[in-house]
Order: sequence, then C-alpha cells, then structure tokens
Amino acid sequence: MLKNRKVQLILSLLIAICIWAYVMGQVDPQSTITVGEIKVEMRGTDSLEELDLKPTLVKPRIVSVTITGKRSEVNKAKKDGIQAYVDVSTCEYGTNEGDIKIDFPDGVNGVIIEHMSHDTAMFTVE
Repeated sequence: MLKNRKVQLILSLLIAICIWAYVMGQVDPQSTITVGEIKVEMRGTDSLEELDLKPTLVKPRIVSVTITGKRSEVNKAKKDGIQAYVDVSTCEYGTNEGDIKIDFPDGVNGVIIEHMSHDTAMFTVE
C-alpha cells in the first residue's frame, strides 16, 4: 500500500499540514511586519487651548513602523490598530519638534518596534 505513489503523496501532505498547524498554533514563531499609513495625532492640546493657542502638525502626517514579536501578538497589533502621536502639551509658541510615540492596542504584549519611518514630528503653535 505504501508503494502506491498517490498514497505516499497524500500521507506526506497530511503530515506537513499537521506539523505546520502545530508550529503556528503551539510554538507561535517570531514574526516581523511593516505597518504603514499610521496617522500621527496630536495629544495634549487641552493645555494649549486654555492659553488660546492651536497646534498644527506640519510633517510628517503619517508614519510606518516595522514591528517584531510573537506572530499572534504582531497580528493582533496590526488588526486592532497601532496609534502614533506626538505630545504637544508642553510646547511653546512658534515652531516645535516632538518625539513620535507609538501606542499598541490593549492586550498586545512583547511587540518591539524595530524601525520607524520618522522619529520626530514638526508642528507649529499659534
């Protein structure tokens, strides 16, 4: 029976599927992906509005990040949405530069940022 080529092919395919399912489900291997088109938001605008000032983001308006972690966590971060923001609460009148920070969705653990297209954002406060 095992000398039949079709039986060997089907048996090999079933074994390969079982091994693949085990690795993806139990081992949860490392994965690296790039997520693009993340809009940079401004946080902390309330403190500036109290002073009758308004911040305007100049550049960049979007960023992309390359993240690494367990495959399930990386997929969850991508699916649930990664947020990029710059804190403008302590800025002064004129042109400012602030660090872009990344927020992962709740419940995402062990994901590391490998690369970000921009580290800082330029904005004006008027």
